[in-house]
Amino acid sequence: RGRSSSCNDCTGELGDFTRGFRAAVIGVVEDVGNPNSSDPLDRAPSIKVTSVMETSDGCASFTCPSVPAPTLAAPAPPPSPVPTTSTEEPAPSPASTSQAKKVVNCNELQSVVTLNESPLVTLEFVVNVPDTNSNYEFTDEEVAAGGVMSALLSYDGEGYVALASSTDGFMPNAEAILCLPDEDIPVSKYFLGERSQTAVVPVDDSAQTLLNTEIIQTDGKTKCLFRKLLNEDGEIPINPNGSNTFIWAIGGSNSLSYHRARGSVSIPFEQCTLQGVSEVVALSQGGAYDQYWKAHGILMALAWGFFAPVAIVSAICRRLIPGEGVWFQIHRAANTLCCILTIAGFGLAVAAYNGAGIPHFSGTHQRIGVSIFILVLLQVLNGMLRPHIPAPTSDVEKSSKTDSDEEQELSNEKKSITASVVNFSLRRPRAHAPKTEKTVSRFAWEIFHRSNGLALLGMGLYNGYTGLLLYAMRTGNASDYTNVWWGWTGAILGFALLYSIYDRCAAK
Repeated sequence: RGRSSSCNDCTGELGDFTRGFRAAVIGVVEDVGNPNSSDPLDRAPSIKVTSVMETSDGCASFTCPSVPAPTLAAPAPPPSPVPTTSTEEPAPSPASTSQAKKVVNCNELQSVVTLNESPLVTLEFVVNVPDTNSNYEFTDEEVAAGGVMSALLSYDGEGYVALASSTDGFMPNAEAILCLPDEDIPVSKYFLGERSQTAVVPVDDSAQTLLNTEIIQTDGKTKCLFRKLLNEDGEIPINPNGSNTFIWAIGGSNSLSYHRARGSVSIPFEQCTLQGVSEVVALSQGGAYDQYWKAHGILMALAWGFFAPVAIVSAICRRLIPGEGVWFQIHRAANTLCCILTIAGFGLAVAAYNGAGIPHFSGTHQRIGVSIFILVLLQVLNGMLRPHIPAPTSDVEKSSKTDSDEEQELSNEKKSITASVVNFSLRRPRAHAPKTEKTVSRFAWEIFHRSNGLALLGMGLYNGYTGLLLYAMRTGNASDYTNVWWGWTGAILGFALLYSIYDRCAAK
């Protein structure tokens, strides 16, 4: 491309041309020229121009260099500005140059989608359909299947990677391509029956039609390449010009195991042409029901990471809390909130499992969760039905007290309060009360209430820990915050334990 202009200072060695242009071109040398000819143009090599670069400009003031006659032994001269005659074809127009620049190679991957950011998981792909404006080299199988998807699934870590076609974004009944580096056949097609490892089974050998498969692990990264036919009998078809739903997963090891992270994505496909493809924007990303799991985790963390420890600490450290009976009000309120949050969190988990079609209570975390749900309801019911401690004195005994007796008791209480103020202690003095014999029902109630409470706290803390691990794996988060969990709960319960030891030692 260039503007025609006068070449005012050409010396004329190659012809007395007064007008022309200068261009940077890409082309193919078709003829090295005749070194024995006396005609300079005949001696010069012939170049078939395929495109003109943007750096071309109009003819500027320059001096045409002389061109020595080449010999057969000499290499072909590099492309240089060659004057043209009126018989040569005109230079390509700007429009043709723009079209030439758009030509793409449909044998190469053209689009990329980020499936997960931490750890990084990407899918690069290109979709080709026969009998279209594509320069892809089709095989007979690909033509018969109506086209092919070529893909590269990359994971910034070491472990298996998987991509599955799905009609609804869920794992059950999806058709997966699993890349397992340690297997004899590392890249194969599998059928996902349900949400369990035993239901992930390879398809029949006759249906193992993946092409050009390869898996590479270098520098702590995993890459899996494959070509998948668009239409195959008994399988979910791939739409070359529409949205396709996939689920993906990565593992923490090279063998098949519970995924480290997973999600679903709907990707609009566009078949490749010489003009390329549009930029791909995923319509939806992320694991199904992730918001349910997040809300479930928040509610359960509040219940068993805050309110349950507060309820227990308020009972153990009751003499640190000023006001008669205030500790019991805190204890009861914290237990009630713990119960309400547990019921709500349990309901969210059940709803998520129902919606995703996942079998209920199939794992340790889930089984402990339903046990907590049942026991916390029993604990609340047990608290409502607690037997009261028998009255220490009868009405007759109260009425038999003289004024001097009451004055003496009041004086003793004042002395006790004064002593506790002067001599600071971590213990609030026990209120004076006559010894009473507990009924059998009260004794049994206390044993059950305390034992069940401690058991619930232990299970709640453990399930909070495993829940954080599961959520980190579901969402692909690099941090699981388990250190924060154990740091907080350990601090508050450790304080309660130390105070309990101190209180017992001080009471002796």
